Amino acid sequence: MKNIEIDGLCFGTLISKEEISKKVKFLYDTLLINYKKKWPLCLVVLNGAAVFANELLQNIGSEVEISSLKVYSYKGLNSTNKITVDYIPYNLIKNRNILLIEDIVDSGLTLDFLKSELINHGANRVECVTLLFKPSKYQYEIKPNYIGFNIGDEFVVGYGMDFNEKGRSLKNIYKNTIHKIN
Repeated sequence: MKNIEIDGLCFGTLISKEEISKKVKFLYDTLLINYKKKWPLCLVVLNGAAVFANELLQNIGSEVEISSLKVYSYKGLNSTNKITVDYIPYNLIKNRNILLIEDIVDSGLTLDFLKSELINHGANRVECVTLLFKPSKYQYEIKPNYIGFNIGDEFVVGYGMDFNEKGRSLKNIYKNTIHKIN
């Protein structure tokens, strides 16, 4: 297991790029079967899900509409337990089916907020595909519709996910090994 350091914290490999690519291909094939008749509007939850969404949707074709939104609830390693909205494309969602593309769903706070917000602003249906899911932390009844990997309570970086805006460009997903590098 290769360790890396970001801002004094040590991280070890959790999921390799090869494992990620296999899972993304599986999710893509599943979505292709389920949405073969009509794709929903795909909304990428920025910044973390951009890398996942790019790999997931790169072969989808030109008939799929893709946009993004930006909300967050983390500062450093910890959740603020409050959603901050930077941008939601309200003009695109009315009378539409939506597929949220998430990097990670842990407590479910962001997902629950987004589902309610989009439905309240006219979306017909909101589903979610997430690369990572933390079932032990999830606090809501309805889980994401499509899940790549179930993980434990680790703090992760890489493949679009960050620690203090660092580590997004890492190809593997790394977990915090809790201790600091001396």
